[in-house]
Amino acid sequence: MILKDFFNYYFNVVDEDVLQLYRELLPEADELAAAYEEVFSRNDENAIAFLLEFHNATARLKRDKPEQAILFNVANNVCFPFFVEYIWNVITDAERKKLAEAAGSSDIQAITERLAADRDLRNWFRVEIGSSLSQQDLFTLNEIIALQNFSSGGEYSFLKYVHPHIQQLEGKILDAGCGAGFASLVMSQYMDVHAIDACKARLERATALSAMMKKGEKKIFPRVIKLIEEELGTMAVQCEFPAAEDLLIKGSQQVNFTEGTIANLPYPDNSFESVNCLDVLEHTYDPDGIIGEFARVLKPGGRVFITAPTRYGEVEQRIWENIEGTLFPAMLHMHHFDPESLNRLFEKHGLKEVEITPFDFMNWDEFLDIADRSPARELADELRAHPFDQVALQLFAVYEKK
Repeated sequence: MILKDFFNYYFNVVDEDVLQLYRELLPEADELAAAYEEVFSRNDENAIAFLLEFHNATARLKRDKPEQAILFNVANNVCFPFFVEYIWNVITDAERKKLAEAAGSSDIQAITERLAADRDLRNWFRVEIGSSLSQQDLFTLNEIIALQNFSSGGEYSFLKYVHPHIQQLEGKILDAGCGAGFASLVMSQYMDVHAIDACKARLERATALSAMMKKGEKKIFPRVIKLIEEELGTMAVQCEFPAAEDLLIKGSQQVNFTEGTIANLPYPDNSFESVNCLDVLEHTYDPDGIIGEFARVLKPGGRVFITAPTRYGEVEQRIWENIEGTLFPAMLHMHHFDPESLNRLFEKHGLKEVEITPFDFMNWDEFLDIADRSPARELADELRAHPFDQVALQLFAVYEKK
């Protein structure tokens, strides 16, 4: 329902030329918001072809007219009031009272205007209100966040770190938090893939791509790869994507997709030889319980492949949050990890370390330059007292069930 509500709002506030762009993408639509909700809920070939056109068109809009594009966490963007009102309606009475007192008004329009104009108030909101969202609220917001990019963010990590392992494995693998299904599709050449995600919009496009690949359709996947490569390029991720024919050297098989949460996996004990979980654990409320679920569904000797942000990755995120005054924790991260904390969590559930590799390095001077621009001065001072040549923003790890 949130997609229709969002599109109803969005199409009523954008400029006429932007609205015309969206009309041209679905020229037969009588009721535009309903038509967009419907196409984002489908998993057929026509829907995938539309999504590619949609994301290419919106990428140009983000470049040329960003204030009118579909963006999350941006105060001078037309979508900003929608997110403020959504949160206003789901938070508790006590939180609404606290927000009204901080903003100096109980009128939602006045609160929105204050938040848009005042970076310090947005930073207060992120800490006091945005960080207390429920897991279900995060799942709901992800339906809209998924409109921003076709990629899920973990494609680079998968290609560089997991793909070489997968080519040597057999049996069943769980793609936990599969997103738009890029890794699921590639892995299905080698293993029996079961994939789960809580974001329905991404899951539908993954289901459609899987069905197309199984029947041998090879024209769409190269376009998907090109789009993901372009999107990751805008995120400053250093990755050279293989061509589609190099990634899909064998026949891709049907993937079994499930909508659900990895906190309560709908699979029997000892079901899988492997688990793939990239750029996911930091978004969850209960990493300990989730790792327990991975241990439960893994067979003895089975392996988990995982990526997660380090403290420095989280620090960089918090710095940018303060600089920009974002309402919600960027990308809705809940946790960060280091090798010791990851090992403790996995050891607790009977999984031993096989490999931990830091990656996504940032030069120390570049890191401090960002810190110096943050309103959180004490953070920059703390970091400067403990210098490094460079810092790793993420970790890749492999664990094996004993």
